[in-house]
Amino acid sequence: MVSKILLVIFLLLKLVASSDHEIIFNGFTGANLSLNGLAQITSGGLLMLTNNTKEGQGHAFHPALLHFKNSSNGKPLSFDTTFVFAIRPEYPDVSGHGLAFALSPSKELPGAMPSQHLGLFNTTDIGNPIDHIFAIELDTVMTVEFYDINDNHVGIDINSLISVNPSPVAYFDSKSGRFKSLKLISGDPMQVWIEYNGMDMQLDVTISPSNVPKPDIPLVSSKVDLSSILLDDMYAGFSASTGSATGYHYILGWSFSLNGNAQPLDLSKLPPLPYQEHTKNISHLLTIALPLVAAVLLLLSIAVIFFVQRKRKKYRELVEDWELEFGPHRFPYKDLFKATKGFREENLLGFGGFGQVYKGVLPTSATEVAVKKISHESRQGMREFVAEIVSMGRLRHRNLVQLLGYCRREGELLLVYEYMPNGSLDKFLFHGEQPALTWSQRFQIIKDCNTVLRQFEIRLDDYDDQV
Repeated sequence: MVSKILLVIFLLLKLVASSDHEIIFNGFTGANLSLNGLAQITSGGLLMLTNNTKEGQGHAFHPALLHFKNSSNGKPLSFDTTFVFAIRPEYPDVSGHGLAFALSPSKELPGAMPSQHLGLFNTTDIGNPIDHIFAIELDTVMTVEFYDINDNHVGIDINSLISVNPSPVAYFDSKSGRFKSLKLISGDPMQVWIEYNGMDMQLDVTISPSNVPKPDIPLVSSKVDLSSILLDDMYAGFSASTGSATGYHYILGWSFSLNGNAQPLDLSKLPPLPYQEHTKNISHLLTIALPLVAAVLLLLSIAVIFFVQRKRKKYRELVEDWELEFGPHRFPYKDLFKATKGFREENLLGFGGFGQVYKGVLPTSATEVAVKKISHESRQGMREFVAEIVSMGRLRHRNLVQLLGYCRREGELLLVYEYMPNGSLDKFLFHGEQPALTWSQRFQIIKDCNTVLRQFEIRLDDYDDQV
């Protein structure tokens, strides 16, 4: 009878000892965890270590101390753990600093800082042997001061954030026989396995998408002596942090065991992640929209440049030194183009000396003008053009059509005269379009023409040397 009672007591003690060394959470609804900082358990059963708070940190540890040392020889015990996590950044491709599985003498990690310190250390205690902190980091920001290899890696942290054997995140695909890359901040759930053999001091870290079985080959495999790092009693749990960029760090399930294999997680019982509409939709939208927007802007820029150049070429003019000294009022080609409605045929008055004459109305003053457009084939050269501008511009006579100004555009030469509504003299003399002139009127016209010609000859003599 006594032997039976002792056997029952022994079995109960063994069961209690076993329960103290095994942890399993297929979701965290009602879980007894020590939480601080931003850490909380959501209504859906997710362990949320951080949210979109900047420069924040969150810790979640099992509340009971776990015995990590062999009482007979002081060697560290073997341990095995697996967990499913997801990191969902506030904005695509920019996240908080990541999370870590940690063994620590303290559940609160007093003095720990966020950002690149992952809520594990601060600026003064990194590398301090009295910290006794062991962690496996899932780092999502490249920190130069810690010699990070990139912004997407797994590393072994021993009293420091300068990782041992850091490796870009990937999992071994048995079908292809090679490692395939993973992105920690993809927002998709992933599973991690951490196995430490206290006898061989062998540490293996394996990762894969949550819907892929545990790969045959670990991502990180190193000899690590934790004899001086692990104390007799330590806490096991998680830490995460954000910086100027933020994100949600979730743990969906966790299993842990000392001196044995961690129980497999039941993935079907894990709580679902929140609908990731913001991150994924924006990321997908930006992937499609940005190239299209860039292409449209490029085409619009080319079109605007082409239009401006074409417009400038259309109204391009020539200006030479002599015009500053002798030239009368110069009209912009653009004004003359608009005044004559683009030199339309309906505005053509006729053919004058060496070119066509168009009627126009100046847009700035509404003044009616006659624009003489000298043709490219004209035999009248630049010297004659200049002479006409200089002489007519300075000549004033009541019987002489007043030159108002001129314009030059590439090969085109244009003179602007006041508009004579009664037309040319030849209409009165030869075409019968107007009432016949009396002989006295004709004689007066001859006298006026003679006066103009004499004055014109005098002016030409004065300007001949200059022209």
